[in-house]
Amino acid sequence: MLSFSLLSLSLATVLSGACPAVAQTVKATVGSSSLETTQFPRWAQDLGYQQAQIYPLTIAASGCPGCPFVDVDISGVKVSLMLDSGNASGLVITKNAPVIPHSVEGRDEELNADGSHRGESIRIRVETVSVLGEVFKDVTGSLADWQMLSSEPFNGTVGLDFFLNRRVTLDYQSRRVGAASSPLPKKLDPKRYLAVDLIDPPKGHILYARAKVNGRDAIVYLDTGYNVSFISPDFAEGLTRIERTGKFKVFRERVPLELGGHTFVLDELRESPISRGTGFDLPVALVLGSDILSHFIVSVDIRVKKLILAQAE
Repeated sequence: MLSFSLLSLSLATVLSGACPAVAQTVKATVGSSSLETTQFPRWAQDLGYQQAQIYPLTIAASGCPGCPFVDVDISGVKVSLMLDSGNASGLVITKNAPVIPHSVEGRDEELNADGSHRGESIRIRVETVSVLGEVFKDVTGSLADWQMLSSEPFNGTVGLDFFLNRRVTLDYQSRRVGAASSPLPKKLDPKRYLAVDLIDPPKGHILYARAKVNGRDAIVYLDTGYNVSFISPDFAEGLTRIERTGKFKVFRERVPLELGGHTFVLDELRESPISRGTGFDLPVALVLGSDILSHFIVSVDIRVKKLILAQAE
């Protein structure tokens, strides 16, 4: 059993993940990829997972359709929570969840990633949280109104703070997730796997990587808690443009992305300004949500700041 206290900011908590209110049903896709496809159980073997380290993954059909959820036990209460790589505060429970025993420690202002006001949450403490085979004791988190985070009710999220001492792999297609404390294999087939260094984020444990987007150096943000993906207008010059009705008017196709020595072409990206706060040496050009990430097997090891992607079959 580990004693674990999640990230708690003194003045405000930044909730940068969770499903945004996006009514349009268009989903971004991977038009082409230079990676060979890989499927379960091949990746489990290549990445060194044992059978006991593989768990079921649920893909939401509503609320945040396409986003990944895992079963979590909080002080004896079993609840399905979104596995949200954009959750910079670790544990967030919404008022839609079953009643969970907790103590109240105060209130926090919640901020968007750009620093703007998002709402207010209750700071709570729970006795235990069990996530994918590991139990954490004396955990702090947030209790929030689901409407502050999503367009539809959901129970809450767990972030990468629960994987500071182990690695995690998500496979949307096979509905499986792996978690292990062993190090990543030193050698992986470069035709099947790409590895990139993660950038230290301004706050929390969330995912940023360097890439080339439409031929320009940029930063890419990966957020499993978004079910759609975006491109900044600053990187959209010369790309195929499609106009639609709805909240987002402009979509871009044939978006070239160079990442980890491989090339991808992305379709149906919403064009929208991207505000991820300060502290970056390059602009954030893409937000890759679960509509794009579902085309990959996504592995993250915070300990060595590595992201590994394989093309799902």
